[in-house]
Amino acid sequence: MSGSSIHPHLDPQWFVPFFVVLWLGLSALISRTAGWSVLASHFRAAAEVSGEKFRFVSGSLGARRLPVRYGGCLFVVVNQGGFGLSIFLPFRFRSPPLFFPWAQVESVKEERRFFVSYIAVRLRDQWPILSLRGKAGQRIKEGYERRLSNRVR
Repeated sequence: MSGSSIHPHLDPQWFVPFFVVLWLGLSALISRTAGWSVLASHFRAAAEVSGEKFRFVSGSLGARRLPVRYGGCLFVVVNQGGFGLSIFLPFRFRSPPLFFPWAQVESVKEERRFFVSYIAVRLRDQWPILSLRGKAGQRIKEGYERRLSNRVR
């Protein structure tokens, strides 16, 4: 019998590997639940997106009734071709950067839930709904409306 009173499963040398596996597993589960992994199969960004950048944006992604909330960990880039979405590096496992061309955006509407205003983005033939708060959402709405007005002309 060893002189250590620590249970073998609680040995500190296993804490870091256990934490890393748990973190990666939860990140993968969140990506799947939110629909990020589904969107990545269609909208994965091929390169870094240039344009107007917004850092540490709050928003949500997923089904309307039960979305996954991203509190201040999203990055948004808006340009003439569409908009990019990525997530803060520690949460990025199984959630690669995305780029949504304006042609694939079905609607962009300002909505309100309780006392919070946000912009809801619906994509063509995709179930996850993207909701963004603040200036990033407003710029996406402006870019989408600008594209619509150019198409009408």
